[in-house]
Amino acid sequence: MKSAKLQNTISEARKGKRQAQNVLMDLFWMNVYNYVNSKIQNEDEAEDIAIETFTKVFAKLKLYNSDFDFKTWVVSIAHNTMIDHIRKSPELQISLDDENYFIEIQEDLPTPEESLIQKQANDAFDQNIQKLKPEYRRIIELRYLEDKTYKEIADELQLSMANVKVRLLRARQLLQEILKG
Repeated sequence: MKSAKLQNTISEARKGKRQAQNVLMDLFWMNVYNYVNSKIQNEDEAEDIAIETFTKVFAKLKLYNSDFDFKTWVVSIAHNTMIDHIRKSPELQISLDDENYFIEIQEDLPTPEESLIQKQANDAFDQNIQKLKPEYRRIIELRYLEDKTYKEIADELQLSMANVKVRLLRARQLLQEILKG
């Protein structure tokens, strides 16, 4: 996409225009996904991080300085999102040999107090999910509660992969708005 056209699309996306946001996501999805996947080598996690990246990109779009390359800006957000995601990961994977054999070391079991806090947080999350429109609620449930891949979601809901990504992005944005109050 030529620079002037890209800047116009960015300007429209800053105004919250969904079509412009979709164009930006289509343009830079593979850059983000390939970058993250090359680092963590896990397709499902890379897709989650890419979705989270674009959620952050659109939330911070007003901060983008057009003196800098947009792709570089987006990939730097992807990099930081990936680092945050790795830090929050409850599992530690240690390579035992060159054949990609991994063992997963789980964190200690939660205390009863931690279990109660987690249950309360899950209940609150479930209540907030119920506030979403059915199509957004269903896609959140499929991805995060049933842990389905984007391909499985696309097949089940009879949507294209692009529509799954966009709908999941919108569902996450709406859920964030609900959580903010």
